Amino acid sequence: MIKRYLPLNVLLLSIPFWLLAAWNYPGGTSWDASTDGFSFTANYVSALFQPLALNGLTNTARSFAFVAMLLYATSLSVMFWLISTSYPKSIASKTVQIFGVGAMVYAFIAVTTPMHNLLTIISASFLAIAIVGMLVLLQRAAEYKQVLLGSFNLLLLAMLSATTKGNVFVELSPAIEWLLFLSGAVWVALVYIGATTPDNLSKRMRETQRTN
Repeated sequence: MIKRYLPLNVLLLSIPFWLLAAWNYPGGTSWDASTDGFSFTANYVSALFQPLALNGLTNTARSFAFVAMLLYATSLSVMFWLISTSYPKSIASKTVQIFGVGAMVYAFIAVTTPMHNLLTIISASFLAIAIVGMLVLLQRAAEYKQVLLGSFNLLLLAMLSATTKGNVFVELSPAIEWLLFLSGAVWVALVYIGATTPDNLSKRMRETQRTN
């Protein structure tokens, strides 16, 4: 039972490192290099990982951001994997397993290497596929509230793509990105908690045995 909460604790542990990273960011945004400090509505996640802040100063947020992203991506990867194994084997469960873990791996690499733009696109594509797979699992299990929250995250992902790639209301994209980071983590954590309860695991095992 203690192991069940380990990914959740790792996710929670990432929060103070995100806040420390934001606190230590020198300043500057994509629109105004003269601003001081970090803004969750005007700075992208990737700003925390650059060697230099957008105002030209050494970015003292990098080490905190690296730890935060490592904890965040690791915890969600584990939860995606365990969610997929908590449901009967199907194309949808395999989709969640492969593309959920893949999305987190590419997201981590995207913010820590120069190939940010390409890897961000790959990560977002993988995440969209993983969300659709999880929506299918939740729909089959009649978890309609979780379906609604998952659909909201899919909408956020579409909005982020439209604002960053389509240059529509581009000034909103940093806030949408951070909201997706938060809302997506909350959704995956809630699905994980529900999927790995002893009652649900027993139910899934019985369903698997009936289908074999």
